[in-house]
Amino acid sequence: MDITVSKTRIAAEFDRARVATDALLEPLSDAELRRQVSPLQSPLVWDYAHIAYFEELWLARGVGGADPITSGHDDIYDAFQHARDERGELPLLDPAAARAYAVDVRAHTLEVLDRVDLDRGDPLHRDGFVFGMVLQHELQHQETLLQTLQLRDEPYPIPGGSGTNGAVHPDLVELLVGGGAITLGTSAEPWAYDNERQAHELELPGFRIDSAPVTNARYLEFVLAGGYENASVWSEAGWAWRVAENVTLPLGWRRDGDEITRVRFGHVEPLPAHEPVQHVSFFEAEAFARWADKRLPTEQEWEKAALSVGPSRERGSRAAFGPRPAVAAAAQLGGDVWEWTSSHFLPYPGFAAFPYAEYSEVFFGDAFRVLRGGSWATDPLVARPTFRNWDYPQRRQIFAGFRCASDA
Repeated sequence: MDITVSKTRIAAEFDRARVATDALLEPLSDAELRRQVSPLQSPLVWDYAHIAYFEELWLARGVGGADPITSGHDDIYDAFQHARDERGELPLLDPAAARAYAVDVRAHTLEVLDRVDLDRGDPLHRDGFVFGMVLQHELQHQETLLQTLQLRDEPYPIPGGSGTNGAVHPDLVELLVGGGAITLGTSAEPWAYDNERQAHELELPGFRIDSAPVTNARYLEFVLAGGYENASVWSEAGWAWRVAENVTLPLGWRRDGDEITRVRFGHVEPLPAHEPVQHVSFFEAEAFARWADKRLPTEQEWEKAALSVGPSRERGSRAAFGPRPAVAAAAQLGGDVWEWTSSHFLPYPGFAAFPYAEYSEVFFGDAFRVLRGGSWATDPLVARPTFRNWDYPQRRQIFAGFRCASDA
């Protein structure tokens, strides 16, 4: 992202984000927007109103000093007050009221933006940080909405076919990344989150890392070789999860005799061989890597590799509702699937919670694993090389895959 931030750019980005959010939900009936598709995800209309609530909380009220627009939202739409599987039972705004609320909040936001000083020296306002935080929040929730849409049984209108089965797929290439010092994280990116800070130097030994994520075709080899029945390639925790959940395929894959297909947004399709595998848990990624006599990279290795080879040639596309084919002829880091790493989500040296502890600090520890890179559903404004995503190791609704690494 450009270091220079202007009011014109912020307003344009807010408008771009809202147009995209509305477009995702436009094909759905009010009943579909209210429905709780999965205990893992909120009703879509909750996410929509929550986006507006977060914007009101930090901009209209926090920066602008306005009174709450509507009483009761601090309980219903605060993400820490109710678990996702409870939100469908809350007295949510209906879709029309949620849209009207979002329009009202946006008017307040633009009024605050018009009169605020982006050059104020305090960290919350410097370079428009608070506006960048709220904007990224909406962009990240668009990916959450897409996760919910993917979990629905009903077909969602998307372009037909993935168009990747005929792609040429070169032999897998391993990148050798030399050992030495590397600067990880950032102290300069104006809209970076607290967990990306501070920039710090770290010595890493040399390692090898695959230049592309593991494909559906390669993962299918693991499936057909009995990988899901081979306890020796699974961690103890991973095997316990696999058995308890009776997991035998990635989420969305279907087996009908000798044929394996996948479901993409309610559409049953042939398995696109050369796309990166998606909707696998950390446990599945870890088991595959062990089966392949490799391992998952640490997040430090992933970031060093990303900095070494530069940005991906192009990104996966929301317009296509899926990733590009995995092309091993040139490095492909970031933009197609989130990539599991072996790292737990922990603070960097010099970490300070900002602007609220609940964004990162409450999640630090051994419960979560870090994902890097961004998926086809991740907005480019969010998917910077230093961005850190995290989730429970059993989660599969996210657009996550992985690549393998090994010691040099």
